[in-house]
Amino acid sequence: MTPDLTHSDPRNLKVHGEWEITLVRNVLVRSTAGSLNVAGMYACFQEVKAKAPATAWASLSNGSNWEMSSAEALQTLKAMRQWVFSHHCACVAVVIPGLLRRNIHQRETGAAGEQNVRYFSSLEQACAWLSDRGFRITPEDYPHYAFLERTKF
Repeated sequence: MTPDLTHSDPRNLKVHGEWEITLVRNVLVRSTAGSLNVAGMYACFQEVKAKAPATAWASLSNGSNWEMSSAEALQTLKAMRQWVFSHHCACVAVVIPGLLRRNIHQRETGAAGEQNVRYFSSLEQACAWLSDRGFRITPEDYPHYAFLERTKF
């Protein structure tokens, strides 16, 4: 069962994991680190909702420093994706280096069949794909390099 993050509120649980979210033109850039639990996913989702533009946008999710999550926490991403696609998001680029972590992420989030969700092993590939789709961003525009360095595992 996929938790409904639009209505549930796990604020009484301790948040695990870290993230930064920044809007770069019309690309919402989210970088995660550590192992996000359900409470962490909920808190991150609240920030996504607050920062999402009211016009067409794309999402760049960098999981380079993601250290895996429980199946329950990953399944909350299904609710997040439903929300973003119903709120003007045109496409999602997910950066997860390493085939094992990428396969687990895809399997648990159900993204494999989604036409507008693509997985990449590098930030450069993800930026090129988003730019080709009309959402201009380059690796030089990426705002979270300090976060990645601080949270490197």
